[in-house]
Amino acid sequence: MITHALAPAALDALSALAVGRRGIYRDDAAFDDLLASATAALAAEDPDTVAVIRRFAAADVPDGAVLFTGFTVDQEQMGRTPEGWQLEFQNQDRDPVTEATLLALAGTAGEIFAFARQHAGAQIQNVAPVKGHEYDAVGTGSRGLLDWHTEDAFDDAHPHYVGLLCVRGDVNADTALAPIDRVVLSPEDERILREPRFLHGIDKASGGTGRPEDGVRGPVLYGEDGERFVRMDMDCAAAVEGDEEAAAALRRFHDAADAARIAVNLKAGDLLLFDNRRVLHARTSFEPRYDGTDRWLQRVIITGDPGASAGRRTRRPRVVENDPAGQ
Repeated sequence: MITHALAPAALDALSALAVGRRGIYRDDAAFDDLLASATAALAAEDPDTVAVIRRFAAADVPDGAVLFTGFTVDQEQMGRTPEGWQLEFQNQDRDPVTEATLLALAGTAGEIFAFARQHAGAQIQNVAPVKGHEYDAVGTGSRGLLDWHTEDAFDDAHPHYVGLLCVRGDVNADTALAPIDRVVLSPEDERILREPRFLHGIDKASGGTGRPEDGVRGPVLYGEDGERFVRMDMDCAAAVEGDEEAAAALRRFHDAADAARIAVNLKAGDLLLFDNRRVLHARTSFEPRYDGTDRWLQRVIITGDPGASAGRRTRRPRVVENDPAGQ
C-alpha cells in the first residue's frame, strides 16, 4: 500500500469551496454540485494526486489501496461524534469541508453511488459506534471484531471501490486490509473457492438477517484471464450445508487472509481508498465512550461501471434500489 500527501493548495481550495454550502445530505442537486466543484478543484490544484487516483482505479498501485494524508479536520467545527447514522438528517449548519475532500478523491476514482437499503440511500455515510450495536457485525459496532469482508458481497452491483475519511480516530480501532494478491492458497483451495459452493448472507446493515442460509449462493473468488477478485463477508458466509470440503477451504481462506493482514490505524484527516474487489477489510474491536469523542468515519462507495446498475436506479440517479430478490 502506498501513502500519498495531498497538496496544501488543493486542500485550501476544497475548504474554500465548501463555505456556505448546505443541504448535501438531503438534496441531490446540492450533492452533485459539491461533487463537481470538488473534483474540478482537485484536478486544477493537485494533478499529482489525480494521477495517483487514476493509477489506483487502473489497479496499478500495490495492494489495491492508497492512504492519503495531509488533511486537517477542524474538530470544533465538526462537533460531537453522532450517536447514529441519522447525522445525515441532522447537524446541517456547518460547512461540509470533510465531505468536499472525500468527494474530490472518491469522485476522481469513479462514480459515487449508494444503495437505498443502507442509511436511507445517503450518498455519504457517517459511521460511528451506536448503542445497542456493540457486538453486531456492522460498521456501527464496536466491542466485537468486524471480520474480513468486502462491501455488499451478496449483490451483483457491489462497489468497485470504497473511500473512508477519518473525522475522528481511535488508537484501538485498526482498519485491517488483506489484499487478495497476498492471500496464499493451494491450487485445490483456489479451485474450490471459485465454485458456487458458498452462501453469502445479507448483513443487518442492509436489512438482512446476516444468516448465510437467508442469502445468495455463489463463489468466493472469481475472475477470468488471470484476474483474481473476491466477494466475501466472513460474518455472514458459510459453505453450502453438508459440503465439508468447501467449509474446510473457507477456513483456510480465512487463515490465509489473517496472514496477509496490513493494519492501518486511521487518524483524523486520513483518507483511505481501497479496491473492494481486490481487498478484504476488517476492523478490530474497541471500547466506545458515547461521550461525543468516539471514532467517526465518513464513507462512500464507488463504481467504475455505473451502467451495470442503471436498471435499478429508478428513483434517484445515484441510488440503487433493492433488486427483485429482496436484497
